[in-house]
Amino acid sequence: MRIRRGSSRLAAGLVALLVLSMPAAAQDNRSPTPEEYIQHTGGEATLVPSGEFVLDGVKMFCGTRPTIIDNKLDDYGAAYPGFLIMNMRLLSKVTTPVKLWIYSHECGHQFRGPDEETADCFAVQRGRRQGWLSPGGVEEICQFISPAKGDSMHFSGSHRCEYMRECFMEDRIR
Repeated sequence: MRIRRGSSRLAAGLVALLVLSMPAAAQDNRSPTPEEYIQHTGGEATLVPSGEFVLDGVKMFCGTRPTIIDNKLDDYGAAYPGFLIMNMRLLSKVTTPVKLWIYSHECGHQFRGPDEETADCFAVQRGRRQGWLSPGGVEEICQFISPAKGDSMHFSGSHRCEYMRECFMEDRIR
C-alpha cells in the first residue's frame, strides 16, 4: 500500500527474502502461503481466520482470505495472493475510516489485481455500500494520503485522493 512517507522498499525485499528462505521445492516463483509468511517472521506474526478480523468494532472480511497481523511490516497493510497483512501498531495511529479503507484497499488487490487506483476505488465504494464510509470519512482518508509522494507503483496522494472522491460518488463498481 506504500503510504508512509519515506518508507523503504522493504515489502519487495520481504518477498525476495521469503522466496530465498523457503525450501528449494517452494522456490517456484509463487507467493508464500500464510503459514510460510508467519514462519518467515519467526512466528511473531499471527493468523486471523477469514471473517474474524475486527477493526474498531467492525468485522472485516475479504472473501475467504485470512488476515495476518504483523506489527513489523514496514507499512500499514499489504496483500499477497490469498491473504492480507495488517500492521496493528501503525493502524493504531489512524482514524477508523482510514483503518477500514486500508484493509479494504488491500482486499481490493485480491479481487481487482495490482493496480493501486483500482484498489483505492474498490475500497471507497465498498465503504460506501457497507455504510462505514461517509463523505467526511473520505476527507479523513484524503488528509492521511495527500502528503504521500508518488513512486513507481503509486500516483501522488493528492491525485489518488481526487480519484477516490470521484469513485465514492459513482454508483457503478470499477
